[in-house]
Amino acid sequence: MAKGRVFADTNVILEAFRTGCWPAICGRYAVETVETCVAEALAGNPESPGHIRVDAAFLRGSLAAIHTVTRLEIATLALEHPHSQGLDLGERDLLAWLYARGFDAESRILLSTADKAAIVAAGQLGWLDLVVCLEDLGEASGASRARLQDLARHHRREWLSRLKTDIVLGSFS
Repeated sequence: MAKGRVFADTNVILEAFRTGCWPAICGRYAVETVETCVAEALAGNPESPGHIRVDAAFLRGSLAAIHTVTRLEIATLALEHPHSQGLDLGERDLLAWLYARGFDAESRILLSTADKAAIVAAGQLGWLDLVVCLEDLGEASGASRARLQDLARHHRREWLSRLKTDIVLGSFS
């Protein structure tokens, strides 16, 4: 049986590494991302408090695909959906890559991000039903309850559910 495709942003990659959920998720799903998100996940000062160490070889080897985004794809998203211009680079590139390939709400993919602006943009693109939290991915992958309980609030089902409701109602802030 083919693995379901999940497109993960930098925040999800970092939190999955921090909590130790990454191997389980990659075992259950074909996790894909864009080069920008990989670069962001590997960046930072290892001496900084709160820095999350990501092994480059392990990250690259565990991903089903790392996509390169063209300037044309980024420009197309920006021109056709101006609300996307304020996104962080990784999320912008991930959405641009998906948009260029014609993914829609009927696609058999999942998009995992904990970035509020990216979730709002996904909603404006008609992809709100594709967005899934790290907690749900971890549970479906068999990650331990202890690892899932360690997830930050914005990677949890309750937070995403409230945000999706606010987006649908037009009351997000």
